[in-house]
Amino acid sequence: MSKRPEVEVPGVKSRPCYGSVQLQPRARLHLFIYQPDAQAQLQPLIESVDPSSCLQFEVAGTALAPALVDALQSAPLASAIYLAGDESFLWDMRNLVRGNGFTERQIAMLQPLNSARRVFCTHCYTLTEGVTHSPMVCSGCQRPLLVRDHFSRLHGAYVGVQINAEDPEDLPQEEPLS
Repeated sequence: MSKRPEVEVPGVKSRPCYGSVQLQPRARLHLFIYQPDAQAQLQPLIESVDPSSCLQFEVAGTALAPALVDALQSAPLASAIYLAGDESFLWDMRNLVRGNGFTERQIAMLQPLNSARRVFCTHCYTLTEGVTHSPMVCSGCQRPLLVRDHFSRLHGAYVGVQINAEDPEDLPQEEPLS
């Protein structure tokens, strides 16, 4: 697994870019963490690893298996982590893995499964999951929000700001997010 280059999108400094993922040849342990629908995305990598140096964890919902937590806490220093799923999942798992002492170089995130975003409302601090268009309505304060490409790695979310606070009825046309 080579270090993912931080490719910048012109005019957008914080939107994450996902490059191709390769196995880290020097890793003694390869941990594959994925959502149920994402295993196929990782399968070519899984098949190219010696089974004795491979651990797989399917994570459904927010409940983490004790075996995954144990594996993260007892993994050797020369470990590589591979993540697959939707974007919210990728960043939740990335933050969990970082919290267990792994470095950015040890973590590879595959392309998200879809274009749905988690949005952080800058007004009420609510996180809204599965947003596919902008503008959207905040699930917390019900304000119409413009979804920006500014991304918070801490929250694994894009920033949502209220549209036209002076006249909330004056909304732009809805556009799909990519």
